[in-house]
Amino acid sequence: GHSIARTQNLSDETQTVVDEEIHRLVDESFEHARKIITTHLDDLHTIARGLLEYETLSGDEIKDLLKGKPPVREFAADVTSRPGPASAVPAAGRGKKAPPEPDTGGLEPKPAT
Repeated sequence: GHSIARTQNLSDETQTVVDEEIHRLVDESFEHARKIITTHLDDLHTIARGLLEYETLSGDEIKDLLKGKPPVREFAADVTSRPGPASAVPAAGRGKKAPPEPDTGGLEPKPAT
């Protein structure tokens, strides 16, 4: 819409043409973005899993993830030597799947009240 405080430098007909062109460009861009995301949905999920696991990724780490190689972080401690449960976040990398949920026999922990 037009602002009341704004002075109009275009005729109504020209403004209509400009508005239609803007809508056309936005609609085309939206459809182009949708097509890219749909085409590369598996890669999008791989990157999302990597971000869940590592929180930040460099450009090279993203490229490696898309090739199926998880990031190697120098500061990462050996997780097998740490006490406590393993991470609930699925491992990143193409082709890797999260381990199946353990069968608790219907006995699930209840939140503390």
